Amino acid sequence: MKGSFFVYWASKKITMTKQFVVPLLLMMNAANAQITLVLKPGDTLQYTPKSQKPAWVTVQSNAANLAVSLFKNGKKIKEQDESRGIKSAERFYYTPEKGQKYECKIWAKSYVEKTGTAQVSIAESKNWSAIKEPISSARFLEDLHVFRSIREQANSGLYVYRNKQQIDSIYHWAEGEAVKSRHIFDFYKIIAKLTDFEGSCHNFTDLPNHASYYLTRKSEYLPVTLKNIDGRLLQNSKDTAIPLAAEILSINGIDSQQMISRFSQYYSSDGHSLPYKETAGFEKGMLDKFYMEFGTHKNYNITYQWKGQAHQVTLPGISLEEAKKLQESRYSASFNKKTDEKYSLHKMGDDMYRLSLRTFDFAGDKTDPAYKKFSDFLDRMMQTLENEKIKHLIIDLRGNGGGAGALYEKVFSYLTQRPFRDSHYAYTQFNETPLKEKLVITPLFISNGVTDGSGVDGYLKQLYPKEIQGKFYWADDKNPLILPNQKTFAGQLYLLIDENVASAGSHLASLIKSYTHAIVIGKETNGGYYEHNGHLPFVYELPNTGIQTGFSIVHVIQDAQILKDQERGSGVIPHIKIQQTDQEFLDQTDVYLKKVAEIKKH
Repeated sequence: MKGSFFVYWASKKITMTKQFVVPLLLMMNAANAQITLVLKPGDTLQYTPKSQKPAWVTVQSNAANLAVSLFKNGKKIKEQDESRGIKSAERFYYTPEKGQKYECKIWAKSYVEKTGTAQVSIAESKNWSAIKEPISSARFLEDLHVFRSIREQANSGLYVYRNKQQIDSIYHWAEGEAVKSRHIFDFYKIIAKLTDFEGSCHNFTDLPNHASYYLTRKSEYLPVTLKNIDGRLLQNSKDTAIPLAAEILSINGIDSQQMISRFSQYYSSDGHSLPYKETAGFEKGMLDKFYMEFGTHKNYNITYQWKGQAHQVTLPGISLEEAKKLQESRYSASFNKKTDEKYSLHKMGDDMYRLSLRTFDFAGDKTDPAYKKFSDFLDRMMQTLENEKIKHLIIDLRGNGGGAGALYEKVFSYLTQRPFRDSHYAYTQFNETPLKEKLVITPLFISNGVTDGSGVDGYLKQLYPKEIQGKFYWADDKNPLILPNQKTFAGQLYLLIDENVASAGSHLASLIKSYTHAIVIGKETNGGYYEHNGHLPFVYELPNTGIQTGFSIVHVIQDAQILKDQERGSGVIPHIKIQQTDQEFLDQTDVYLKKVAEIKKH
């Protein structure tokens, strides 16, 4: 095994260390515009599109999940991995320009059970229709039973926030709903609700194909965008028939609170934390899950409030392509857009700096050169703070969804004079992988040389060797006592958190709130204060539908003090809660930094 699997469900894109390009000179069947190629593990197929006019290119395999990139004159112009299922398709619109050279590259991202040779089909066509794969209620029910077996055998977080009676009850409900399912969307909604019910921000459930592949190609998509600001839905696009920042009261008879509640079930958080669940869909799910839940429509009857008066308007639906452009250009996106910098230090006044930590996905462990670079950066920061006699430091964690544990530990060592550990203890339910035949061999496994479930077992036995009453505990040498840095900041800390802070990000927030005198400002985090499931992500695929479900298998009891304002099952709760006015939304005011300035002034 190379490197370490100790991660916090990082969003880090992992690529294979070796990639062999296989050039192909193949004849295409002109009638079907389709060819079949052979893809070996670790190889990359190279394919030149044949169409001289705009066409849809569909790439698919029944033995691997594929990713595809498109190059124009040797420069990459598109990389796509929209669908996650092993038998899923990747589909994109190809618009060739005369005299330009185009090339596709195709590689396997994951497999079920073990890596292996896969047949890849590539088709070019003028049009495509929505996927319609009939699945019987009996097969849905079988997948539901498999799903429950996976959770019971592999997920150490199943009964953390729910007791057996609650789990039995919701699965009883799920069985009744599964037999009534007629479309994969119907069944997916059931599985999504079960996934969310457990209470872990690392839980997810994905359709085998991207949801848009099942939806209509007609112009039936919502012609506005939405943003949830403190429980109110604001219109989030310029140049539409509804004013920017108008409060949306209902769409096609569904009121805003019902939309927020129904949409939230597709997104997971640790314990009972709600802010992330209630906002994420309007940022991430407006091109898929919104239509799975509320359907597509030829017309949208929208009631909204503007300047104290209610208005009603009926707007025609727009195309999916137009909806994508609208979502990408939504008003709040420019403010929320992250810089390419993963971390940075900026002076905020005569005696204040802001350390921004946008993610912890830029290094794997202490052997990674990026870790050394980050450590040097923190050393320079401390020297600057010391030289300039800085008394105020902002730790800005907003949007930090996690990454490597070694990075958040390094940061905290500069903020505390107290030795600490990653956790009091951490455990899994097994150190031999259950249901290996349904385990997805993910890019994380492949990049570490693991090609099947047996390879995973070897790693688990090293990391979780001690069995006590049916639980396998993290080896002591993997959870060492971490000493403070020689130089630590002794001035006033301000910690900025929002609903997107999770995993390693919220773990750092928990430590800062627990063991420093920081003033915590913002919104409750997605990740837990006391505990969470993390470290090692597993993904399984259901046999009939191809739906994939993932979770982290290690339950972590964090090194955190018991605080009066921190109930079990909550995220990190701020001392000062942030709310944004409509005018601040329009002005794109950074209300977090505004609050810090107010506190510092007084």
